[in-house]
Amino acid sequence: MQFLPVHIDTANKDVWVFGGGSAAEAKLRTLVKSKANIRVFADHQTSEIHRWAEKGRVVLEDASANFEAFPRPVLIYTAQPDEDLNLEMAKWARDNGILINAADQKNACDFHSPAIVDRSPVIVSIGSGGTSPGLARALKNKIEQFLPDQTGRIASSFGDIRARLSALLPSADSKQKIWAQFFGNHDLEEILSGAPSQLEAQVLEALNQDEQQIGSVSLVGAGPGDFELLTFKAARLLEQADVVIYDRLVGERVLDLARREAKFIYVGKTPYKASISQADINEIIIEEARQGHKVVRLKGGDPSIFGRADEEINALRNAEIPYEIVPGITAAAASAASAGISLTTREHNRSVTFMTGHGAKGYAEHDWKVFAEPGARAAVYMGVGAARFIQGRLLIHGANKSKPVTIVENASLETEKIVHSNLENLPQDLEKYGINGPAILLLGYASDFEISEEKLREKAVS
Repeated sequence: MQFLPVHIDTANKDVWVFGGGSAAEAKLRTLVKSKANIRVFADHQTSEIHRWAEKGRVVLEDASANFEAFPRPVLIYTAQPDEDLNLEMAKWARDNGILINAADQKNACDFHSPAIVDRSPVIVSIGSGGTSPGLARALKNKIEQFLPDQTGRIASSFGDIRARLSALLPSADSKQKIWAQFFGNHDLEEILSGAPSQLEAQVLEALNQDEQQIGSVSLVGAGPGDFELLTFKAARLLEQADVVIYDRLVGERVLDLARREAKFIYVGKTPYKASISQADINEIIIEEARQGHKVVRLKGGDPSIFGRADEEINALRNAEIPYEIVPGITAAAASAASAGISLTTREHNRSVTFMTGHGAKGYAEHDWKVFAEPGARAAVYMGVGAARFIQGRLLIHGANKSKPVTIVENASLETEKIVHSNLENLPQDLEKYGINGPAILLLGYASDFEISEEKLREKAVS
């Protein structure tokens, strides 16, 4: 994120605008709604700028006026026809530590003017980093349709309620918990369209519920990485969470759905490196819940598929802490979808196995004779490091060396990589294509369903 979105208090602060044409007018159209002291430097101004001057919203100065004689502003906008003048103004502003925006000259901008949806005191700003103001305006129009006119009145009512509840909620943490619970349990559209007079009773109800509530834990599947594959329930629980305990494979955009004020605890395990033990993770989860927190234990994929959910469930049961499991899209399903593969195919495989390449004490052993059969299919988790072991076991038990294997690394993410291989070339292809991240090995699956293992066997015989 190159441009940090912030809302600057301009009340009774000086803001300068250089230029009096249509570009300057466009900048001023938003500025005149603020409480800033606006000074416009230009020899010629549009009729709209003149009208704002007559109303006392701006003060007009000649373009040749000695601007350095005036008190320093907090912001400068320059929209002069001469781009060189804009660049000179940008240099002067930066030399004097003043943020500047130059119309249509991105390299001369310290900030950009966003498209704004004004429901004061609620202000929604949409920026595109100067790349596409048209897109920002289109998004603004969509948001305008969603936010009713009374949004500002609703926000003001919440401000009054916060002030009255401050004595009941002395700590910042307790206030954040109540508001997270309130907004998590009420439909936002209903809140915005409801009567402001009803809000206090609803907030007090949330307060009473919180006083009666003990801590709880939600074991939540974060999916394969793409935040759009998160379930609605997972997103809601993240919004309400006081504590988020997350793994290495959880995407940043998924974490962004949680409150900034929430406590984030990273417990990710990195292969072949020292990592926090599962016993320690269990203790962290229990301790946070015992403090009365709503804890989200966030796991990549689905918590019940090679996510050690059973160990955490047993620990929570022994500690008598309430918990729930929220399933997520597992990596095998996401990998198959990315590769355009169906995990089951009628008349071909009546089952599919999810298996791991590693166990608690090293490579995982399986009934390799079953998986060496021509029609056998399996999705192997944590199989990259065990590829040679898996290859050897299958070949020893009679598997066709041409058995197809589709490899999917970082399924659903922008860094996703799909490689079509076979059992004979599996270790070499993993190295050849640089597969070293989280990957699924889809044994017995080819991207083209016409290339079945039986046909490969027939070709080998012929």
